[in-house]
Amino acid sequence: MLDKNQIYVVVDIENNGPTPGQYSMLAIGATATTQHEEVATFYRTILPIEGASEHPDTMKWWGTQPEAWEQVCKDASPADVVMKDFYEWLNALDAEPIFVAHPIAVDYTFVSWYLYKFVGINPFAINKADILLTLDLRSYISGKFGRTLNDSRRSELPEFLTKGMPEHTHNALEDSQGYGVILRNILNSTN
Repeated sequence: MLDKNQIYVVVDIENNGPTPGQYSMLAIGATATTQHEEVATFYRTILPIEGASEHPDTMKWWGTQPEAWEQVCKDASPADVVMKDFYEWLNALDAEPIFVAHPIAVDYTFVSWYLYKFVGINPFAINKADILLTLDLRSYISGKFGRTLNDSRRSELPEFLTKGMPEHTHNALEDSQGYGVILRNILNSTN
């Protein structure tokens, strides 16, 4: 549960490799939500950072997703502009943001690295002292419903958790909204 001055920010990113800096974040989607409703969204595509590589396995996977790849390359802006806009969007929520992702490891690593690199601050930290305010949906599902981590993947979830979730398209905004639906379903579950 949240404190009264907090809000969940469900984030999904797309990238061209597994680690920030060496590879680039290509899109960020975020959905601010309470336990009961979606409040606001943010979406941008991002130009690859100078000097970064493309991981061959990731690019091979992108080759199987031509529509998503086309979207992630459309109307991309420089990373510094996108991350400043994201930071301003977070501040405009007028609540302390709690970073939520499924799973959190890749999404948070990229977003944190990009925030520090291009804005100089990570608003997902208590008193900005690196005490992170994060929630891993996969772990939350596993713990709350007694499921293994493998059985807590999106494709393995029971219908009562995915009810109302849009199709997973690899569009960072649509996917963050879908995970927002799952989060609200978890928070409102009587199971």
